[in-house]
Parts: sequence; C-alpha cells; structure tokens
Amino acid sequence: MIRLKRIEKTFRNGGVDTPVLKGIDFSLDEGEFVALMGTSGTGKSTLMNILGCLDRATAGQYEFDGRDVVALDDVELSRLRNEKIGFVFQQFHLLPRSSALTNVMLPLVYASQYPADARERAEQLLAMVGLKDRMGYLPGQLSGGQQQRVAIARALINRPRLILADEPTGNLDRQSALDILDLFSDLHRQGHAVVIVTHDQEVAARARRVLHMVDGRFEREEVRP
Repeated sequence: MIRLKRIEKTFRNGGVDTPVLKGIDFSLDEGEFVALMGTSGTGKSTLMNILGCLDRATAGQYEFDGRDVVALDDVELSRLRNEKIGFVFQQFHLLPRSSALTNVMLPLVYASQYPADARERAEQLLAMVGLKDRMGYLPGQLSGGQQQRVAIARALINRPRLILADEPTGNLDRQSALDILDLFSDLHRQGHAVVIVTHDQEVAARARRVLHMVDGRFEREEVRP
C-alpha cells in the first residue's frame, strides 16, 4: 500500500534549518497494524503527517498504491486524504456545537459525491463504537473516551483503507484507553491498515510490528506473531 524511500524533513525557522527526519525507509502492506514508538521530538508525528499527506517531505520518495504522492498537487492530496485515509488524534477536534452524529458526517461534505446514505452510515458507525444512545449529544455532554469514539467513527465515515492515529489514548483514563485500543484491534481484524504513534508500551503491544524511532531515524524493529 505505502512505500517510503529515503524520506527527509527539514524545518526552517529564521534561516536556521532543523532536520527532523533523516532518511526514513518504510513500507506498509494492506491490513497491517504498525506502531511508531519513541520519545518526544524523535520525529514520530512529523512522519505521521507525511504519511497522511498533511505535510510534504523535503526529500525522498512516497508511493501510495503505486502512485507518486510527491508529484500530487494540493487538490489531489486533499482527495487522497479524504478518500483513503482516516485520522484520529490525541485532541478530539470535534465541533462543540454539533451533535455526535453531525460530527461523524462532517468529512462527507468534502467527498467528491455526497452519499445518499450519509446519515445511515454515520448511525451505523456510532452504534459500532458503542454510542447508539448518544448520537444527539454534544461533545461537552460526552466523556473523553466517548468523544474519542466519535472521532474514530468520523475517521471511518469515508471507508478509508488506512487509519492514522497520533497518541489516540493520551488524554484518556486507563479504562477508556483500553476500550479505544480494543476498537483499533477490531478495525485491524476488519481489514483496515492501522498506524499508531505512541510512546506507551501498552499501546504498542497491540500492533503486529513496532518501529522504534530515535533522532529522526528507525533504530530497531520488532515483529510479533
């Protein structure tokens, strides 16, 4: 599905260059569950942003389904993000004055064609994440774990093949975090490719493959049965 080769990312601020990614090689096959681990500042989130087409690499090659992502313009990148990638972040990024149902349906506004079954699709996803009886609630009426469930349902609304999650349990209590991890495991079993950025060993333990980042490079890899 994804192939990265010699990916570099350098940020420039006030004429000073700060290299963050230093020649990353990475591949992700259909339906894989991968964790990117490392302490703060090792480049995990930067790599996630490049994988999700939210940022561009300074150098290197990126292919998604054999397509050269580097050559895509902003409109084509937006279409790729919307149609094939679902995002889950540490901050839930829900619209505070919109219901859970409306929040889940929001990405469909940017689809090339608004689906006729939009509401039904959102209702099914909220039921799947255990919020069948909370569809009309505003985010402020939901717990942190419930808000993250809404965010996961929103990430799935366009039926993406790839789920990218950046510290998705970082703002949750332990039980809510375990529930969310169970959801990601279920998504993996359903055939979604999942990449999770984390510094938590318990989160990484759910993945089949764990890549440890140090100073903008992969230091080692663990593969689990």
